[in-house]
Amino acid sequence: MTNETVNEWLKENGLSDTDIDFIETILTFTSTAKMLPPKTDEINNKFQTLFPGRKAKITPYLTYQQFEKVLQDNNLSIDSHDLLNRFRSQGMCAELCEELLNNNIIKFFIYSPEV
Repeated sequence: MTNETVNEWLKENGLSDTDIDFIETILTFTSTAKMLPPKTDEINNKFQTLFPGRKAKITPYLTYQQFEKVLQDNNLSIDSHDLLNRFRSQGMCAELCEELLNNNIIKFFIYSPEV
């Protein structure tokens, strides 16, 4: 990874400011929902007012696969693993990013055929 910020990297990969805001909001709102599960409905209401045309629902139990699906459903073509690593390395929602990355590693080992 280079010294560029996550935003710079995302822009270099063709994402708009709105796309970047959407991704950042998913991660920050999910982190908040993990800390305050009873507020998840309020968080989702706010999310929908910010991004009415986007397909996503904030949940405190987001998995790596669900995160990838949200990106795909919203036509955001970006490497999820690299994206989460970059956010984590810059301290942005680091705990959530670490959890999602670890979730993916566990799934990979569970579902990978033995060699």
